[in-house]
Amino acid sequence: MALKNKTIISLCTALFIAVTAMAGNGINSPYSRFGLGILADQSLAVNRQMGGLGYALQDMRYINLANPASIAQVDTLTMLFEAGFSLQNGNFSEGGKKVNAHNANFDYIAMEFRLRRGLGMSIGFLPYSNVGYTFSNRSTYTGDINASGTNSYAGTGGVYQPYVAMGWQPTKKVSVGFMASYIYGDISHTVASIFDDANIRSTSRYYGVDISNYKLDFGVQYNQPLKKGHALTIGAVYSLGHDLNAKARIIEQTILSGTAESSDTMSLNNSFKLPHTIGIGAVYSIRNNWKFGIDYTLQKWSDSNFFGNETGKGLDRSKVSVGAEYSPNRLYGNIFKTMSYRVGAHYAQPYTEVNGKKGCEEYGVSAGFSIPIINKHNNRSHLHIAGQFVHFNPKSSGMISEKYLRVSIGITFNENWFSKMKVE
Repeated sequence: MALKNKTIISLCTALFIAVTAMAGNGINSPYSRFGLGILADQSLAVNRQMGGLGYALQDMRYINLANPASIAQVDTLTMLFEAGFSLQNGNFSEGGKKVNAHNANFDYIAMEFRLRRGLGMSIGFLPYSNVGYTFSNRSTYTGDINASGTNSYAGTGGVYQPYVAMGWQPTKKVSVGFMASYIYGDISHTVASIFDDANIRSTSRYYGVDISNYKLDFGVQYNQPLKKGHALTIGAVYSLGHDLNAKARIIEQTILSGTAESSDTMSLNNSFKLPHTIGIGAVYSIRNNWKFGIDYTLQKWSDSNFFGNETGKGLDRSKVSVGAEYSPNRLYGNIFKTMSYRVGAHYAQPYTEVNGKKGCEEYGVSAGFSIPIINKHNNRSHLHIAGQFVHFNPKSSGMISEKYLRVSIGITFNENWFSKMKVE
């Protein structure tokens, strides 16, 4: 009992550290200025290795939050604990100019355990979206005035979702589940046009929103065994869309000789919404050695206009993910035979406009592997390493092209939490 109490204290401490670490989101993208920022899907290490695939994945060795129905597959005697972080190099190019940026981020923390036969539970902390950028440019104005100045843009913040989820397997082939999340966070953007001549009035505009609401996800999976160890699993998810009742505001100031001369504040209601989301996927498995899958997601962002359309109107977003896994031998053999190898790819449409134009399409490829951590207690814990290349490809001239090379690292502890220990 003392060991379990120490484990619980350690997990709670890790959760607190994760929440604190996620306050700095480790992102640097000008496109996070629009909408709610850069979206972070509910994918953990294994999903990322397979291009975000997850709606129909079932595996008691790992946590899969893409579909809460998969939580029902948790092993009878174990408790899973997983944490992940990432390192990335971003390349930004436009008009022949290129800039690089390096970032590191603590991504998520999650745990999963069995409540009773066929009933599993998971709790954890995930990001929903991230905002982070700073850039500027020079402009020359002619007409009523002839002057030069600097346009500066900066944004910080993000939206986060601590969650609790449950999965239930009422029959051998069917699993259902739900996830309830508390959505919270704050986002701020600042746009300033400052003239070199302090005697000319400059302007500064601040955009801010505070979010505090809920998010509900529902999922189902159906597994159909086929001949000779083959099986087909189909999964579907639905996320409830609703008004976030967010407190949004725009503050505009005029500045003369470095002093704010006037200030106007505008409040916005019902401009930030969670989208209705529908997802469906399928995975074909062969003797637990091979898995091939595909997911499709539709998010209805067109009901959102964010900061009164000034930072990007919402667009309905489709995403397709494909992935494959090869596990030579999960139990026996040398280290290379007990590892799992995965590849994947994804394509996603933009969910916001950028300066009145359709935003960037997103392309990505990924590959990775999971290494069993073998010690005298167990060989079921795993270290996950994934490499990802992501390209935000603009379709309009004058927009920035972003390319990211990202390394994601996750670790899953799989411990005998509910078995009785024998003292000799």
